Amino acid sequence: MVEHLHVVPEKPQGPSPWWLKGGAIFIGILGFSSLIGAISLIISGIFMNTMMDDINAEEICQDDPDPDCEVFIESITEISQMPLWDIGAAFSALLFILSIPTAFLMWNAEDRDIALKFAWTWVAIHAISQLYIVHSYLTWMEEFYDSIPFDEMGWVSLFTSISSYGSVLMCELTLAAGLALISYQTRTPTKVEVPSAFHEKEV
Repeated sequence: MVEHLHVVPEKPQGPSPWWLKGGAIFIGILGFSSLIGAISLIISGIFMNTMMDDINAEEICQDDPDPDCEVFIESITEISQMPLWDIGAAFSALLFILSIPTAFLMWNAEDRDIALKFAWTWVAIHAISQLYIVHSYLTWMEEFYDSIPFDEMGWVSLFTSISSYGSVLMCELTLAAGLALISYQTRTPTKVEVPSAFHEKEV
């Protein structure tokens, strides 16, 4: 049992600033990726709407003997009209904008608490955006599979849902774990040390 605390006489060494700087670089890269994602979603949404405006299901399917032709066209029309493109692009743009002050504060490392609050906010918004995008896509995919007259499609839908949600969860937990490590490694040093019980001499 430890009976006393030892106070180190000299000033404790501060944490390495490269923990925060490394986090700044990583969030900066992800923020730039979010900008690319926002542009991609906007272009994809415009392309889908333009394409569907030029498609007439009756004209396309009138010479197609497959009875599921119109069902397929309707499914494509539904995904083109989903708010996924606009809301997903807004989330990505927000992540890019937020990544700028977050990376700046973490790189300067002058105010650790504020920098980490920005970083945790960024990670939270990133998790929400990814869950929203995956959930929206899987909701459409489930309806699409239900329209296909094959019993095996239920298992395909279930496997797709588990793998997609699992991937997002793993990714976001990895980000959170990395930020938690940065938070721990940059904590304020203390002069108080607890002596190891294994090195206590028996009287």
